[in-house]
Amino acid sequence: MISILITHYNRPKALEQCVASFLAFKRGALPIEIIVTDDGSKKYVQDAIKKLPIDTLVTSEVNKGLTSNLNTGIKNCSGNYILYCQEDFIPKPELKALLPEMLEVLDSGKADMIRLKANYTFPKLNYLSDTIKLIPKFSWKNFYYNTFQYSDNPFITTKDFFDNYGYYLENTSGPYGENEYAIRIMKSKAKIAIVNKYLFKNVENVASVIQLEGIRKKRKILKKLRLHKLIRALRLHLEFLLYNPKKRVLLTIKNKRID
Repeated sequence: MISILITHYNRPKALEQCVASFLAFKRGALPIEIIVTDDGSKKYVQDAIKKLPIDTLVTSEVNKGLTSNLNTGIKNCSGNYILYCQEDFIPKPELKALLPEMLEVLDSGKADMIRLKANYTFPKLNYLSDTIKLIPKFSWKNFYYNTFQYSDNPFITTKDFFDNYGYYLENTSGPYGENEYAIRIMKSKAKIAIVNKYLFKNVENVASVIQLEGIRKKRKILKKLRLHKLIRALRLHLEFLLYNPKKRVLLTIKNKRID
């Protein structure tokens, strides 16, 4: 069975679209269950999503953060595989057709997790199949992205992945929790793969954060972005070198939930 795990917080319209898209996955040979974990949404929101065609809905009275919500969801999944996304992602139709290939790669041990979407491109990848490529543990070509092998973007993995490599660190702000787990995975022996096409789209059309007003301004902003990427890459590689899997502490990133 594949457990489709959707984390949610105060976006019922987006969740409704996400769940509706996944219902099509139930019409097929692969057994599917839909799990939604709600991270302390307002009461009227929780009342509304209880009406959705969900197999299991787990709610919290308070907001505990994404990492806690993920851990809760994983522990409520019954399937041997977990396909994860947040509520503002919509699966594209080709995802269903590619699931058998993904399960074969996971079962073979060629990869422990397959990412289904990324906001950047890894210059260096190793071939697994026509659709799925393995992210090397370290590559100079991937210098800007070595520490982003894991991401909170959609992925599919096995249920025992988290028993083998650890659950998420709780009581963290979003960026801290994501970066800590990404560095933990990079430090581990976990093999992370990624598909060569985007299999999800966003529910909402979000305008670009950067609004350019001319070529000169654009060049200035892009120069700053390149510098930011370099500083970020150096900082996270330093975090990787200093990271202790038992202490699970990042030294240069603030956890805004406790700071």
